[in-house]
Amino acid sequence: MSDLVFNPFGFSHHDDPYVTYRRLRDEAPCYRNDELEFWALSRFADVQEAFRDTELYSSAGGIALENRRPIGQSNGFDQFIELDPPDHTVLRKLVSRVFTIRTVARMEDEIRAIFTRYLDRVVTEGRAEAVEDLTSPYPMDVISAVLGVPEEFREGLRRDSDKIMIRNDGVLEIPPAAAEGMLGLVAYFMEDLPKRKAGEGSGLLNDLVGFEVDGRSLTDEELLGFCVLFIIAGHETTTKMVANVLEILSRHPEQRAEVTADPALVPDVIEEVLRFHNSTQYMHRTLTRDHEMHGQQMRAGDSVLLLIGAANHDEREFGPTAEEFDIHRRAERHLAFGYGAHFCLGAALARMEGKVAVEEILRRIPDFDVDHDAKVRFHSSNVTGWRSLPITFTAREPVAG
Repeated sequence: MSDLVFNPFGFSHHDDPYVTYRRLRDEAPCYRNDELEFWALSRFADVQEAFRDTELYSSAGGIALENRRPIGQSNGFDQFIELDPPDHTVLRKLVSRVFTIRTVARMEDEIRAIFTRYLDRVVTEGRAEAVEDLTSPYPMDVISAVLGVPEEFREGLRRDSDKIMIRNDGVLEIPPAAAEGMLGLVAYFMEDLPKRKAGEGSGLLNDLVGFEVDGRSLTDEELLGFCVLFIIAGHETTTKMVANVLEILSRHPEQRAEVTADPALVPDVIEEVLRFHNSTQYMHRTLTRDHEMHGQQMRAGDSVLLLIGAANHDEREFGPTAEEFDIHRRAERHLAFGYGAHFCLGAALARMEGKVAVEEILRRIPDFDVDHDAKVRFHSSNVTGWRSLPITFTAREPVAG
């Protein structure tokens, strides 16, 4: 086992992390990286339990390895994804009703109109850069519509959000481009929020400004944290997920033909892609006390990575075909959206966005072909997907009107 090294900053643009994940599950289910000073859990049951046990595995030390800090130390503004219950529970109640399945279902026509607009721009060309032309601007428009961000600011916010996730191979430090992206988002909302308080605009941001929790309003730092989180999470999840669907279906022609013939299978495709190649590969947690697992002694304050990508390929949960893509799997559960108190608030919205996009692509350009020689992976420590995914297809007319 001496040659087993897991470094989330060490994957190149072309590496497949699942080969390493398989070895971790088999050989070192509680893996220690002494150089970067973290533990990694890779088995489904262990990762799920760590998500559930927020008392032992705290989010308050940061949710990414490169952003870790001592529990209780602020990073300038409070994001509720980096809070533990009960503080997290109180803030989550504020916005949970906006992202319910019923509320999201009422948005389907608006979401479909947004994606149709982007698809119409490329269908006559017979080719597209799927990420730049379709899967990246689309979710930014959706989450911006929910928040009430005017159209003229969405492109800038999308590019800032993309920058935030950039990481360099083998480097722990956050690169200047990522810091620049965060500063861009923060600057925009610091200027925008006072206008919301003055009654300008509409959307969820205006609601947040007026909300009270247990008799108190949100602080400026909490409001800023919500804004930044919604833009980053609302954009990245769907951008990577839809591109992953296209890339994976292109490599599984029989299953692709099946879902093209029967669009009712699209939700099953979305769920299997989320399991098979989820955009978020790990979440960081900080131990609040000493803990022993798989014969290893972990200490209070240690960093622990919950390897979602590894857990979702664990044969102990998904059977002997866990490493295979199968739209008929119908897994009862996966960890693509986390678990427990921090289960992704926008899961229903992401699923709806994925469903709409895949339905429209298979209906209007069903013969799309991916240029696998030209595709380029998006490189980050905990986010995986495609930065570039060129596709070709038979040119068609846009939707009338």
